[in-house]
Formats: sequence, structure tokens, C-alpha cells
Amino acid sequence: MSITTNHRRRLLAPAVGLGITALVLTGCAQPEFLLSRDSAADADQPVPASVDGTITLSPTHGSIQGGNLVLVATGEGADVPVTAQFGETAVDCHFDELSARHACVAPRGETTGLVNVALTVDGTPLDTTGTYTYTTPGTQDSPMMTVNTDTVRKKATEIRGSYPRDLMLAAVLKNGAPVDVFGQVIHGEAKPEYFFVPTLADAIKLRESGIESRIAVLYVSQLEHIPLMLHYDIEGAAADASWVAEANEVAASTGGILKVHQWIDTGLGREGATPDQALPLATAIETAPHLELVGIATHFSHITDQDEAAIEDGDLNNITAAQKKRFDDSVAEIRDAGLGTDALIHAGASDVLIHEIDSLYYDLLRIGGAFFGANSPEEAVYSWNTQLETVKTLPAGWCIDYDCTTPTAEEKTVGTVNHIPRRETELVFTVRGVQVPVLLNHGTVVTLDLSGVPEVAVGEEVRIDTSPEGFYMLDAASPLPVTTVSG
Repeated sequence: MSITTNHRRRLLAPAVGLGITALVLTGCAQPEFLLSRDSAADADQPVPASVDGTITLSPTHGSIQGGNLVLVATGEGADVPVTAQFGETAVDCHFDELSARHACVAPRGETTGLVNVALTVDGTPLDTTGTYTYTTPGTQDSPMMTVNTDTVRKKATEIRGSYPRDLMLAAVLKNGAPVDVFGQVIHGEAKPEYFFVPTLADAIKLRESGIESRIAVLYVSQLEHIPLMLHYDIEGAAADASWVAEANEVAASTGGILKVHQWIDTGLGREGATPDQALPLATAIETAPHLELVGIATHFSHITDQDEAAIEDGDLNNITAAQKKRFDDSVAEIRDAGLGTDALIHAGASDVLIHEIDSLYYDLLRIGGAFFGANSPEEAVYSWNTQLETVKTLPAGWCIDYDCTTPTAEEKTVGTVNHIPRRETELVFTVRGVQVPVLLNHGTVVTLDLSGVPEVAVGEEVRIDTSPEGFYMLDAASPLPVTTVSG
């Protein structure tokens, strides 16, 4: 089988980078079916600029890392030089015959958010500008999420204002990027003594953004990361004695001492040693010359407003009361052995603070959701919107989903949205203020029941939220493109 190739250079100058949004093919022979247009004449006709004089970019947003192709209609052809200035950074653009537009490679952004884009055509600046939004490096096909940093700042101020004065505050940032922006906003208002993050990469972003608070990684780190953790003064997590032995060897090779928090699994089935292994783990840490035990921690699985009374009554049928006893007994055993006497004890998160369960405060609380959560959509720190891609009416008896699990009982109007990543919490979809049921969710395609929205049409806005019955917050289950606004 032979493939016909076209040796014409379609992008008249090489692109300097490859991005998520577009793959630039230039300079070498490419398959005809990739490069051909409907007619040769079309390739020589540039797309005119918009009638209202504004600059239209395609796409209108991309990763802060830059490198993706952005196409702009200038009305000019290949022989006219065009420069685009993204904020403070200018790049040369080259005419692309395939799209009949000028192709610009987006430069790296300074931070997430909106920048103006100004064009200079043949040495003359245009009077009008366009806008381009820098996002986190999420999957750019997914709808962009916008976080209002002013709202986060307000919540941080409220939390610090009502926070117990004799208690250390730890901010937990595992609700998605941009972790450095969130960290700076929260640090500026709440001045937390600690930051806890899920990955070393997040910890490094915080440190490099200028945050000097203590920073700890929540989950056990890879051994090869230990030198970096020492370099950036990042604390680790210990949950297994064999990891401790190997970590000590790596730390010894640097001559440094790695600070670690010992995690105890008291009934979540997640990170940490079980209570019967808590003392051996503490012993391993304390006898390792290049490790220092700075914290002993657990995580509660089910906090309710009934827990405080159950704890006072010693009711071990209550899940939290039972977890607390296991944790307290483990800490007492460790300290009775003369270990961990200076280690911080921490267990509670935002829900403990919200329910004001004083007996679970210990030395510090790890607050995450309270910075990002809200009691109603109106108080949410973020907006996440897409639009209906299709709208159609299905007849009665029409199958929905594989295996025909939910055939329609009657004629039904449905619509689809695309590229909605699955989240840790349930999502709800709203059209014109009406919450619409989800009939099918395959992630790349979600089918919505629009029966309750009269005369609905393609292109109408769909608001996406986490379920108000759950905790109204971001999460990091999938890499969404996220940007920020202020004011």
C-alpha cells in the first residue's frame, strides 16, 4: 500500500514548541490526507479579520507551560510579517496555509489568568486587542474551571479569625492546581504554620513561590525523592518500617536528616500502620540516625455532629470515638516508651473544625475543604461551565447506555456535553437554573435529561457543580484546566 505525500511546506516557518492543543507538523513530507485542502485556491486566501475589529484567537486558552499553537485571523497573507504579544512576551507568527490564519506559538505564562494579546502587522500595531487565558496544564479538551482568588482570600481570613489561638493551623492543598497560587493567597491571609500537599511536586511549587512555612507531603514518598525533599526542606510521611530503613540509608548518603510524620490507620483503611504496628514504626524512626519523628497522625473516616457526645460518653459503637481511642492508645504507647515526645499530634480536618469537636483538635488541624467549600453554589469559589453540544428528542423505547439499561418510557428531550472528567464527588448539571438528571456518563460524553427545560437549544450554557449534598469543593481526581480571576 502506498501513501501519496505532499512535499510543500504548509507552515511557512518552523514552530518552536509542541503543546496539548495542537501538534505542529512542518518541514518534512506529510500524508496528503493530512495536508490537502478542498482546493488549491483556498490555500492562498487568508481568513479576514472579524467585522467588529476584535482579534479572534483559536483556541482562546491554553496551558501556562506554553508551546501550543494559537491561530489568529488577520486578513493578511503569507508575505506579511505578524507579531503577537501575549501580555509582556512577543512572538513571531507565520502564515499557515491549512487554516488560512497566522500561527503563533503561545509563550510560557507568568501565572494563570487572562492576558491581552496585541498584534503588530507589517510593523504597524493594531488598535484592538484580543484575550488569551492561561490555565494549569490540564486536559485542554475539558471545560475550563475558573477560581476566584478573592473568594479564597475571604475564606482564609474568616478561618484565621475564628481559629483557636492556641492551635497550629495547617492548610491542606489537594484540591487541584494551581497549588502555588492558592498557597500564596492562603498564606497571605491566614499565615498557616504548615502546608500539607499530596505530592512532592506540589510541595516544591509552594517552596519556590516563596512560602517559608513548614511543608509536608501527606503520602509516602518515593525513596529517590528524598534528596529533593532535604534540598527544599520538605517533610515526609512514614507508614512502614521497611520504608524507614531504606529512607534512612538514602538520607545518610546526603548527610541530612529527613523529618517525617508517622501515620496510623485507625479505621480508614488508607495510609498508615495499624495500631499494633505503631510502636515498632515509631521505634524504627527514632532509632534511624537520619530521620526525625516530627508528627504522629491519623485521619478520621466519618465525622458527625454526634461524635463529641459519643466521645464524652466513651461510646465505642460510634465510629469516631472508636478511632480516637485507637489513636490515643497508640500515641500513649509510643510516648510511654520515651519516643515521639516532641512530635506534633494531629488528626482532625475541616469537618472537625466545622463541628467544633474540641477533643479532636490535638496540636494542629489540617484544613483543606473549608478554604474551598461552600454551603451553597452562590458561595462557591469556582465556576465551571460548558455548553450543550447536541440536543435531540428520543422516541419512547429508545435505548440509553450499553446493554439498554435505561430505555425511555416516553418521548424524551436529551442533550450531550463532552469531556467532563470523572470526579471524586458526584457532579450535578444545571441548565437555566434547573438541575437536569444524568442519563449516561461516559466521561467523554455525558447525556442529560432536558425534559424539564422547555425549548432548549444547542449552545446553551451548562453549569457543572459538585453535589450540594456533599462537600462543595474542588478535587484533584482529574487534570482539569484551571484558571484564576481576582475581583
